Amino acid sequence: MKSNPIKIGRTRSCFFTKIQKNKLETGVQIFLKALKQTAFEEEVLQFNWTNQQNKRFHRFYHANGLSNRQILDRLQKYPSYLEELGMSSQIVLLPFNNRKDIQAYKAVDRPIIWISVNCIHNDWYTPVHIASTICHELCLLLDFDSSIHQISKPEYKRYSVPNFLGHLMMKTAALWKGSISDIASAFDEIDTEQYNYFPASTSLGNIYTRSSLHTQENFDNLISTLLTEQEKLIALQEKLTSSETTRLICIEEVLLKLNVLKAKLANCSLDGSAFDFRLNARSSGGSRSNSN
Repeated sequence: MKSNPIKIGRTRSCFFTKIQKNKLETGVQIFLKALKQTAFEEEVLQFNWTNQQNKRFHRFYHANGLSNRQILDRLQKYPSYLEELGMSSQIVLLPFNNRKDIQAYKAVDRPIIWISVNCIHNDWYTPVHIASTICHELCLLLDFDSSIHQISKPEYKRYSVPNFLGHLMMKTAALWKGSISDIASAFDEIDTEQYNYFPASTSLGNIYTRSSLHTQENFDNLISTLLTEQEKLIALQEKLTSSETTRLICIEEVLLKLNVLKAKLANCSLDGSAFDFRLNARSSGGSRSNSN
């Protein structure tokens, strides 16, 4: 017998009531059904957006190097990709009251999606909200959003994979209002214009760990490391040896080249995220070794 891809669990201090479990089960079914919906697939594949400089991108904002088709494929085959990331293929939905509940729980290798007890006990928090939350948090678990821990432009966040697909879940579910009573009643509570499903990652922040860094972050880290070494060498002043002077000159040349390459990569960004890294206080080095 095939195991349930999404399990409803509990912690030592927190649990779901029977009514809440019914709401969760319906939300899980909406999520799984929407993933296979043609309208959902087309929205993902055709997604594009335009930034404030009127530059159009045909990938999601901070998509971590993935095309729209790759995003869709990995989302629809998420159990396999979770296993590739070293996690169990079965998602577990767990309740939480606050950040302490999450911090106290030892997840080991299980992919956990946290559901706010403060939200789910309300009638306005429907199974559609649950489906959106599952989709949003799963996108983070699958490393679809490289903006975690990186201050990105808030006005572009709606174009990121988690945010866009979380709202797309609601839009897809709306297609079934006339045929599924649970969904019809859910939309009696939903304000589509002000829709908010309150995912824990947004409400609390920094509850998931990225498995990879943005390309521009790698540049910034290398530049920062070289700048630190450069400052230490410059501090030696007239005490610099011949080999240290050679090293200092080399670092300055490399810093100049790295900044040029970094700018080139930003200018040809496929998803617009590289522009977030253009302004960096430690992005260039001086040429102070020439005076030594």
